[in-house]
Amino acid sequence: MSDARAFILDVRSQALLAQAIASAAALGIADALAAGPMAVAELADHCGAKPDPLCRLLRTLAGHGIFAEDDDGRFALTDGAQPLRSDRPDSLYPLLAGEFPSLVWATFGELEAAIRTGDVAFERAHGAPFFDYLAANPRANASFDRAMALVAATEHPLIAASYDFARFGTVADIGGGQGGLLAAILGRYPEVRGLLFDQPQVIDEPAELQAAGLLERCELVGGDFFASVPAGADLYLLKRILHDWDDAEAIAILRSVRAATGAGGRLAVIDAVMRPGNAPDPNKDLDLNIMALTGGRERTEAEFVALFAAAGFALDAVRPLPPPATLSIVEARPQ
Repeated sequence: MSDARAFILDVRSQALLAQAIASAAALGIADALAAGPMAVAELADHCGAKPDPLCRLLRTLAGHGIFAEDDDGRFALTDGAQPLRSDRPDSLYPLLAGEFPSLVWATFGELEAAIRTGDVAFERAHGAPFFDYLAANPRANASFDRAMALVAATEHPLIAASYDFARFGTVADIGGGQGGLLAAILGRYPEVRGLLFDQPQVIDEPAELQAAGLLERCELVGGDFFASVPAGADLYLLKRILHDWDDAEAIAILRSVRAATGAGGRLAVIDAVMRPGNAPDPNKDLDLNIMALTGGRERTEAEFVALFAAAGFALDAVRPLPPPATLSIVEARPQ
């Protein structure tokens, strides 16, 4: 078999394996086995499943090092299954189980039709734009927030350690959610003050700032970044914001920030920066993912230059974050 055929067949089989892993997480199998090995019948009763299909699922996953069957037919946890537990700090459960992962799977089923029509795959699958759907479905929104918090937990310390925030008296995080990034920055730079800007209902309880005990050093402002953002900050942050939107909407957000930015202010966009050409790049995969979910896009450095110019900014530098992050800090100044 040619290498090309083998690669494609392997990728096709990985889709089923990914769904099998997600099913195991949703069934709570790893949590059930945390106390020790269990027979399939007992495990099926515990998880609300049928014994035969459950056994076949576990047998498949055991072949990939996720769970293991002993000589008595009982299944046990392995190191490969530990990230499926919901009670571990390194848990991947929020990315695999719950309302949001289910929405994503259904969205990908509409990818071909969306590419043919130019529609957004999520809207074809669920009947509403991504953020409108989440706003109308609190359980899905909470599931999405948990998944994003898991991703952000590895990114925020890297961002705080990879950029000299001490140069700025006030750092404004635009669309900053629960304040996780600001908490990492303020915790590392005690002389810096923060400004958290997001929709009013989001900043009512900025859980991560509260948990870090940093609310007294941070101003909370509610609003709509398409309309305006607060003036007076020395540095404006946009982390994973612009990639949610097409160019016209991204320029509108940047123009709001530009109107608030003084001559000496700076902008730092923290987003994926795709490599041009045919080089492998996980951010190209992310681009297809965001296209399917929101109709947004990841961008190359040249595309950021054009986006900034349209909004009154000029690119200063692109600073890739160290692994495991795949983001860059894209720094700009007012033109």
